[in-house]
Amino acid sequence: MNRTEFLDTLRRQLQGQMHEGKAAAHVRYYEDYIQSQVRGGRSEAEVLAELGDPRLIAKTLLDTDPDSADADYEEYSSEWREETEASAEKSGHRSFRLDLNTWIGRIIAILVLVIIICLVGRVLIAVLPFFIVLAVVLYVISLFRR
Repeated sequence: MNRTEFLDTLRRQLQGQMHEGKAAAHVRYYEDYIQSQVRGGRSEAEVLAELGDPRLIAKTLLDTDPDSADADYEEYSSEWREETEASAEKSGHRSFRLDLNTWIGRIIAILVLVIIICLVGRVLIAVLPFFIVLAVVLYVISLFRR
């Protein structure tokens, strides 16, 4: 494989999978890298052997591209959301999802947390006298046993 074939393969693998500008920038980067290494005295075949398979490079670039990962996630999450909504409609159930990224979601979460803390506090206050009496009775019993 020569430089032209390497770059064409890389370009074809990235085409349609990544924004055109990013794909072109990656191809230019590898083209410049190959040229600089050849100017530095290395053979083209040696540089291409070091780089490896352009399809693997393209796969790595696509896997690490944040824009394509977001697109994949959005596609997956929208499919999941549609399936969930469809199944909820069929069963007659409605679901509610609290979004903590909004101010109203955060206020609701804080209010729920305060209510839970208050309820736990009231339960402890109601049960605490019982445990105090129980502790005193057990202490008195332990005194009589001696």
